[in-house]
Amino acid sequence: MKFTCTTKEIAAAVAAASKVVNVHTTVPVLSNILFTTQDGKIAVRATDLELTLEQAFPAEVQEPGSVTVPARLFSSFLANLAPGALELSGSPTRVSVKVTRSNYDFHALPPDEYPPLPPASSGVTFSLPVKSFRDAVTGTIFAASNEEARGAVLMGTLLEVEGTTLRLVATDGYRLAKYELNLNESVSVHERFIVPSRALGEAARNLGNAERVTLTALGTHSNQLRISAGDMTLTVRLVDGQYPNYGQVIPAKFDRSIQVNTEGLKGALKRAQLVAGDRASMVKLAVTNHILVVTASSDISGNAYEELEVEQSGDDLTIAFNARYLVDILDHIETPQTAIEFLGPLSPAAIRPAQTEQGSNLLYVLMPLRQ
Repeated sequence: MKFTCTTKEIAAAVAAASKVVNVHTTVPVLSNILFTTQDGKIAVRATDLELTLEQAFPAEVQEPGSVTVPARLFSSFLANLAPGALELSGSPTRVSVKVTRSNYDFHALPPDEYPPLPPASSGVTFSLPVKSFRDAVTGTIFAASNEEARGAVLMGTLLEVEGTTLRLVATDGYRLAKYELNLNESVSVHERFIVPSRALGEAARNLGNAERVTLTALGTHSNQLRISAGDMTLTVRLVDGQYPNYGQVIPAKFDRSIQVNTEGLKGALKRAQLVAGDRASMVKLAVTNHILVVTASSDISGNAYEELEVEQSGDDLTIAFNARYLVDILDHIETPQTAIEFLGPLSPAAIRPAQTEQGSNLLYVLMPLRQ
């Protein structure tokens, strides 16, 4: 194959694809990325057999074909090039790159050894605005577990589509994030997919300037999901398992609540967390007479005490949380005020934006710590 393109566009596509490559793979060709000519563009593909990302960029194609090149090496090489034109030509065993007065050769592996794309047989499909999808993904996947010992199900995010509602849920057993979206068109079936959270994060990062993103179930048993937007297509193998009944975690009603300044509470928690110091990062929240008192103590660091004015409804309460988990939640609340609802010192608390524009579809639940 042979093509000419800009260094900026090929570097961006290769950098995105390279993040999918597993550096510890024992299959040599999976350490490479695949270039393929495609309708006047070049498609760059990377896979670890669970996750496949393909990103296309414009190019002037002189000879159609396919080549592979080591992913990390080539990505680092492109990142160190100045802006300009680049010519790439290749054979099954070698890739040559010409940039101005420079010429580089890279060892390659035969492209026919590269895993093919998953079968295209599709099931349920739906689309939504890119911004809505990105907001939902970033607002939920941080709550999924990142510990392999807890299992693939909790490392995944539940996508549930029913009628005109798309729901994303993630939990690690200590906190839960739920984000609901309205679809323009109704889906005739009720589907539930457990998607590796890493895959959703990669998709959200590579949506580019597309306006809409389309999600399609693949395979005869809907065991894969394809996410496509503009020049990006991501295909991921779904997690096989039973997702926890998240509805049981969310209390049906609450008897106490506060509204507090989001940035004020976040700052107080970060400072108290420094004093708490231990792994649990325990901070106590005491609500009384429209004042929220944030405290933490440590035999090593000392004591923390801060007061914040709040709008209070219901009786006084003292409850303890992992400060880091609560800060993570507040980092994803974009409204000036945050609403926190309580049932008691040992019951989960519900946290949501106080303003309706974001609060109508976003809910976080956090388990308290025993004091």
